[in-house]
Amino acid sequence: MSITISNSLEWLERVGDWLNPILVKETRQALKSRQFIVTFLLMLIASWLISVFGVLMAGEALEFGSAGRSFFIFYYDVLALAIFAVVPFTAYRGLLVEREQTTLELLNITSLSPRQLVWGKLSSAMVQVFIYYSAIAPFIAFTSMLQGFDLALVVFALLISIVIALTLTMLALMMAAVPQSKHVQGGATLVMFGGLLWVIGAILVTAAEFLNRTIPFDDRDFWMGTGSFVVGALSYFFLFTQIAVAHLTFESDNRSTGIRLACSGQFVLYWLALWAAQWFSGRTMFHAGDYAVFCTFCAIHCAIIGFFSSSEVDYVSRRVRRGYPRGGLLRFLAVPFCPGGNRGFLYALLHLALIPVMATLVFGPGRFWNDWPGFWTLLMVSYVVAYLGLGAAFGRLLRMASSEVKPMHTRVITLIAFAVGLIVPYLPGVFHHQKFQWVTDLLRVTNPIDTLDRVSNGWGGLMGHEAFVICVAAAFGVLFNLRPMVAGIVEVLREPLAPVRQPRASGPDGDDETLKLQPAE
Repeated sequence: MSITISNSLEWLERVGDWLNPILVKETRQALKSRQFIVTFLLMLIASWLISVFGVLMAGEALEFGSAGRSFFIFYYDVLALAIFAVVPFTAYRGLLVEREQTTLELLNITSLSPRQLVWGKLSSAMVQVFIYYSAIAPFIAFTSMLQGFDLALVVFALLISIVIALTLTMLALMMAAVPQSKHVQGGATLVMFGGLLWVIGAILVTAAEFLNRTIPFDDRDFWMGTGSFVVGALSYFFLFTQIAVAHLTFESDNRSTGIRLACSGQFVLYWLALWAAQWFSGRTMFHAGDYAVFCTFCAIHCAIIGFFSSSEVDYVSRRVRRGYPRGGLLRFLAVPFCPGGNRGFLYALLHLALIPVMATLVFGPGRFWNDWPGFWTLLMVSYVVAYLGLGAAFGRLLRMASSEVKPMHTRVITLIAFAVGLIVPYLPGVFHHQKFQWVTDLLRVTNPIDTLDRVSNGWGGLMGHEAFVICVAAAFGVLFNLRPMVAGIVEVLREPLAPVRQPRASGPDGDDETLKLQPAE
C-alpha cells in the first residue's frame, strides 16, 4: 500500500513538473483564496436551499409533474453565476494585479513566453470551472430521479456552457492584458464588471426560455446553428488569445501578424458557414434583408480590425524584419499581415473589397445584385474605406509633425470624425428647419446610418449625386494612403534576408561558424 502511494506521489510530482508553472501557481493560490472558498460554499448553500424549499413547494408535482426540469434550471442559474461572472472577473483581476504590481516584468525575463502566461491563467480558471461543475453535479444527479428530467438537454447545456465560459474568460484576460494607466483601470474594471453582469443576465433569461422548451435534437437546422455558434465562439476565443499575447509581448516584437491571421481566418470561416448553410439546406434560406445583415456584420468586423491596424506606427524593428519570409512569393503574400499602419490599411482594404465578391459567390449574383442589398453593401464598404482612410492619413500627418502622437490619438481622431459625420446633418435644422433644409439634405450624406436606412427602404430619397459623393470619399481615402501602401509593400519585398550561420569549410574541429549575408530579394 505504501509503495502504491509513493509511486502515485512520484507520478503526480512528475506531472506537476510537466505542467505550466503559471497553472500550478495560479491554481494553488486560487484554491486557497477567500473568493474561491466563499463562492464554493455559496454554491452549495444555494443549491441545498433550492433542493429543500423546492421539494416543499413542489408537493405532488414531484411525482406527477415535470419538476425535474424546473430544478435543473435553478441549479443551472447557480452554476452560471459562478462560471460566467465569478471566474472571468477573477481571471481579469488576477492578470491586472500582475500588471499593477509590476510582476509581469519579472515573468518576461524568465523562460516563460507570453502565450504560456496567458494559457496558464486560462487553465487555472478552467480548473475552477470544473470544480464548480463537480460541486453542482450531485444536485443535478438529484434531478435525474424526478419527472421531466431530460439527459440530452442537460448534457447539451453543460457542454455549451463550457464553450461560453472559455470564451468569456479569454475575453477578460484580453481586457486585462491591454496596458492601462492608473486613472483608467478603475473605469475599465467597472466596465468589465458591468459587462459580465449584463452577459449573465442575458444568459439567464435565454437559458430559462431555452431549457423550458423541447429541444429539436433531430433537426438539421438546429445542429447547423449550434455548430455555427461553437465555431464562432472558438474563433473569437482564438482572436482574444492573439490579442492578449500581443499586448504581453515587448514592443519591438511582432504584435500584429497573429491578430491579422486570426481575423482572416474568421473572415473565411464566416463565409464558409454561410455557404454551408445554403448548401446543406438545399434551398434558398436567406432573403434580401438577411443578405444586408450578413454583409453589415462582416463589414463592421473588418472596420474594427482596420480601425486598429491602420493606426499602427509604420516603423518596424529589425527583429521583426528578420522574421519576414525568405521566398519572394511568400513575402508578397505576407505583406498585408506584416506590422505597420500602411500595411494595416492595405489589409483592411483587401478584406473590405472581398465582402461584395464573397456575397456574390455565396448568395448568387442574381439574388444579390437584383435587389438593394448589393447597392447597400457597396455604400457601406465605401463609408468604411472613407472614414478609415481619412483617419489613417490624418494620423500619419500628425506623427510626421510630432513624435508625441501615438496610435491611440489617431484612433480617437477617427472616432471623433465619425461622430461628427453622424451629428452634423442635424445641426442646421436645430436653428431653422425650413431655411437650412437644403444644407441638411446636402450634409446627410456624411451619416452612414441615415443613408443606409434610406437604401433599405427601397432607395427612397437617395439621390444619385449622394452615392457619387460617397464613392468619391472612398476613392480619396484610398488615394491619400496609396503612396504609403506602396512604400509598405516595397519595404517588405526589398528587405534583405537575415544573416545565416553556416559551418566553416576548414578548421580543426569543423564546427566553427561564419556569417554569410544573403542578398536582397
